[in-house]
Amino acid sequence: MPAEPSRVVVTGASGNVGTGVLRALAAQLPDAEVVGVCRRPPTQGQPYARVRWHAVDLAAPSAVADLGAALSGADVVIHLALAVQPVRDEDYLYRANVIGTQAVLHAMKTAGVRQLVYASSLGIYAPGSGAPVTEDWPTTGQATSIYSRHKVMVERILDEFELDHPEVTVSRFRPTVVVQREAAWLIKSLYLGPLVPRSALGLLRRRELPVLPLPARLELQFVHADDVGDAVVRLTTQRARGSFNIAADVLDTAALADLVGARPVEVPPEAARTLVAALSALRVVALTPGWYDVAFKTPLMDTSKARETLGWAPAWSSADSARELIEGLADGAVGTSAAMGWELRPRRDVRGAVDRAHDVTLGLWGALAVLRAVGVRRARAVDAAVVVSNLATGTPMALDRVLERRADPVALLAPVAVIAALGATLRGGWPAVAATGVLQVLRMSERNQRKKAVISQ
Repeated sequence: MPAEPSRVVVTGASGNVGTGVLRALAAQLPDAEVVGVCRRPPTQGQPYARVRWHAVDLAAPSAVADLGAALSGADVVIHLALAVQPVRDEDYLYRANVIGTQAVLHAMKTAGVRQLVYASSLGIYAPGSGAPVTEDWPTTGQATSIYSRHKVMVERILDEFELDHPEVTVSRFRPTVVVQREAAWLIKSLYLGPLVPRSALGLLRRRELPVLPLPARLELQFVHADDVGDAVVRLTTQRARGSFNIAADVLDTAALADLVGARPVEVPPEAARTLVAALSALRVVALTPGWYDVAFKTPLMDTSKARETLGWAPAWSSADSARELIEGLADGAVGTSAAMGWELRPRRDVRGAVDRAHDVTLGLWGALAVLRAVGVRRARAVDAAVVVSNLATGTPMALDRVLERRADPVALLAPVAVIAALGATLRGGWPAVAATGVLQVLRMSERNQRKKAVISQ
C-alpha cells in the first residue's frame, strides 16, 4: 500500500475542479500539507482556508522559476490549471495550457517530484456515437476546438514525459462537464452569456419552461466537483498509472428537458451550430462553434476502469448535479475565488455611473421607438433628450474602442448601427424598433466582451 503523501501541490486550486479537489483532500487527507498554485490566490472561503498559496502565472516566461518554491519537497503535483478565457485568444490559451504544462513538468523534474495527477478532458476523444467509449478510444479530439486541440497536445507531451521519466507516476483523469452550485457564474459566462436574464433562469428552477429546444440526438453526462475530487484523491493515494474516464450517468434530450419540466423540441444539429456561430461572431455569447462540437460530437464515456481499478463511483447523478447547477444559476451564485466569480464590491466611480446611464437611455430609446411605431404621438423634446443623452453617455465607450484599436465585430458594427438607428428614428416606424434592437444586442455583446477581458487579467 503506497504511503499517503505529506505535501500535495495543486495547480489551478481556486477553480471549479480545484475547489472540489481541495474539499476532498481536506476530508480524506487531513494531515497532508496542501499548496495551492494560481494567478489570483483567494483570501476567503472555507475550501481555501488550510491551503498555503503561491501566486504563479503559468503563461509567464518566468513560470518554471516561479514554481520552484511551490514544488519544493512535494510528493505529488495535481495539475488542474486551465485557462478557457478569452476563448478566441489561441496564443494566450496555448501559452497558459500547453507551455504552462511544460513549465510544470520542468519544475517537477527540478524538484524531484515523483507523481503527477493531470486533469485531461472528454474533449480529447475523437468524434463518436453509440455506446460509451473506454480510455482506448482514439484521442485525436475535435479539430474545430482550440480547447480540444490543446488538450490533445498536452496528452502527447505527457506520453513523451512518461517514456523519458518512467520513475514518475503519471495519472490522467478525463472528466466530463464538471458542475457544482459555485460553478454557476463560470458556466453562465462561458456558455450562456448576457442574453439569458436571471428571470429566465428562475423559470428553469421553477420548472415553468414549456418547451426546450435542443440539438437532436444530444446526450450529455455531468459529474459533480466533489466526485471529481474523490477520484483525484484515489489516484493520488493509490498511485494509479494511466488514464481514467470520470463521469456520471447519461441524460438524453428527454431527460435534459425534464430537468426544467419542459417538453423537448429537437432542432437539427447543424442549425443549432449555425445559430451558435452567428451569436459567437457578434460576441453575444462566449460559446464558440468549437465548444459546441466538443459538447455535441464527443462520445459518451464508459467509467468501468475507474470503478474497477480505483473503487470510484459518483455519489451524484448527472440529474442531481445539473439541478444543483440550475439552482446556482437562478440564484446568481458565485464561489469565493476570482476564478469562481468572486468580486469585491464595485467602486461607484464616475465611469460606472456613465455606463449605467447609457444602458438606461438605450432602453428608453427602444421603448420610445416601439411607442411611436404603434401610433403613440411623438414628443420631439422627449425623444431628442433621450437620444442625445444616449449618444453622450456612449461616447466614452466609443473612444475606448478607438484608442484600443479594436477591429472586432462590435467595434466595426457599432458606429454603423448608431447612424442607422438615428436615421430610422427620424423616419419612425418599425425600422426604428429594429435598429434600436440591434444596438441593444451590440451593447450586450460589449458587456460580455468587457467581462471576459477582466477575467483574463
